[in-house]
Amino acid sequence: MKRLKNLSLVIPLFQDWEETIIWSCLQGVMGEIFVDNLEYPHSALAKLGKQASFGFLAGKPNLDLIEECRGEDIILVPQHQGWSDLIEMTYRAKAHAFTRYATKKDTRFDREKLEEFMTNLPEGFELQWIDEQLYKVCLTEGWSQDLVANYDDYQHYSQLGLGVIALYQGKLVAGASSYSTYENGIEIEIDTHPGFRRKGLAKVVAAKLILTCLDRNLYPSWDAHTKISLDLAEKLGYEFSHEYRAYEIR
Repeated sequence: MKRLKNLSLVIPLFQDWEETIIWSCLQGVMGEIFVDNLEYPHSALAKLGKQASFGFLAGKPNLDLIEECRGEDIILVPQHQGWSDLIEMTYRAKAHAFTRYATKKDTRFDREKLEEFMTNLPEGFELQWIDEQLYKVCLTEGWSQDLVANYDDYQHYSQLGLGVIALYQGKLVAGASSYSTYENGIEIEIDTHPGFRRKGLAKVVAAKLILTCLDRNLYPSWDAHTKISLDLAEKLGYEFSHEYRAYEIR
């Protein structure tokens, strides 16, 4: 297993795979790519994340690349059945297979509809952009860490990231932020405190973040972990693209 610096060598292995986390790695913006051979790679792992990582496996199945992820909380996404078989053989009961839902990457949003969603913020709540203080607060609780955790520090987040949170009586209760960043866009992360769910907060903060991305000529990509997430995405204007298999390793 070797970390690749000449990222152009693996572009053919990930060709036509429309996942922004892969783009982040290939563009050298965030994440890392590991390969079987630094000069002539036939197998590759695009990996991004700190608290709960993602790993996209491409090319010829290679055990060393799968072993690179051992001991981590990670979601592995196989390019084809050969990788799936190797993941299941390696991790056995520790590999939980599930379905994720990709959305199209060329959504045309209805701005008036998104602005209307923002008017539904419940009384007593307020929205704020994630500044240095709120960045640190996000890292103190498990439910909110993924809003900012993939960036090295606040300076890194302020340069590449973008996020809005909902406050209730000064307490952080929901947020929409960049899970990761790629050229001309972000991958959206939505999180709500367990005690404040089913109040429409996720829709409000997501609408605010999407509108701001559009104002900045950034594409706000949405990849759904569950059907509930997909349903919210479609309400916001996203179009379903396809299902794909992933493995949660813990």
